[in-house]
Amino acid sequence: MGRFWTTLRMRTARLRVHWQRFASSKLGKRVLWGARQLLTLGIAAYLIYRMSLIGWGEIWQSLPRTPWFYVVFLAIYLSLPVFQALAFGLIWGRAPLDLLPPMLKKRVYDKDVLDRSGDVYVYFWGRANVDHTERELLHHVKDNAITSSVASTLVAVGLLVVFLLLGYVPLPDAIAQHSWAYGGAGLVALGLIAIAGVRFRRTVFLLPARMLGLLFGLHLTRVFVQKLLLVVEWKVALPEIALSIWIVFLAVQIVTSRIPLLPGRDLIFMAAGIELAGSVAVSKAAIAGLLGVHSVLDKALNLAVFAGVSAWERQVVERVSDVVGAGTPSTVAVDGTDGAEEATPAPSPESTPAS
Repeated sequence: MGRFWTTLRMRTARLRVHWQRFASSKLGKRVLWGARQLLTLGIAAYLIYRMSLIGWGEIWQSLPRTPWFYVVFLAIYLSLPVFQALAFGLIWGRAPLDLLPPMLKKRVYDKDVLDRSGDVYVYFWGRANVDHTERELLHHVKDNAITSSVASTLVAVGLLVVFLLLGYVPLPDAIAQHSWAYGGAGLVALGLIAIAGVRFRRTVFLLPARMLGLLFGLHLTRVFVQKLLLVVEWKVALPEIALSIWIVFLAVQIVTSRIPLLPGRDLIFMAAGIELAGSVAVSKAAIAGLLGVHSVLDKALNLAVFAGVSAWERQVVERVSDVVGAGTPSTVAVDGTDGAEEATPAPSPESTPAS
């Protein structure tokens, strides 16, 4: 039996090595990119089919009419880049307003390209605009990403546990019969993770403990604000639906949003929401219109933001290059703000890889 497990581990290790080589090759990247696009197209095709069954005319009549829906949507859209600008403002000692344009573009990369590709963009942006070593920049981006991910996971798990305990989301029978055992195991697992995080903090993180605590608090606040605004958006659009129903939808959104490396998670949530509407006696047309408008607005605003920030970045780089090329000292930073350091020409962020 021991020989069997040893052989299995060796073969698994070989497969992992081969997969990593393939995934990092040009062909592998193209295949993975194509697979993600096909999956997204498949989800979109399924949604079109389901919405056709509901009726496009009925969905059109169910679109949100109140302007408050669009006000809350904009607040949801801006919440992530604003909090990220605050976080990197703390790390780099920069004004958050100066960091808002790159954080807006980071959101586009993370949402519409690939998870964490926005962190790669921020790293290259930092190389051109922030006075830190490459090693420091890598650790800054990594530390912020880890604290953000941990905060998001804790809030997601915490909200789901609260929803389950309050009875908003029913437990499966197999789990309900042993709820205390599962709950205890979950608490032990969280405790072990917390102990490991404290024990190996200096190995994993570069930022000091106080800074990590501030970042963690910021990201906890961000996730709570985003979930609250999401429920408010739904409630102002369809006020006749009970709050308890929206909590069920929020639980589904939390689960789908935590699936790693899966493209089109908003579309997956939309498909799940349409299916869920029938089981909770809510109009499928109303849910399709509500979630569909949110998704379309998000994609359209992402396109506009990406184009606008990219054009702004090109203008700033060209202006700095003209000043430096003329041989005159400049106190204009590459990001377009007045700074104490002398600006140096930097490659446009458009030339850096996003993933």
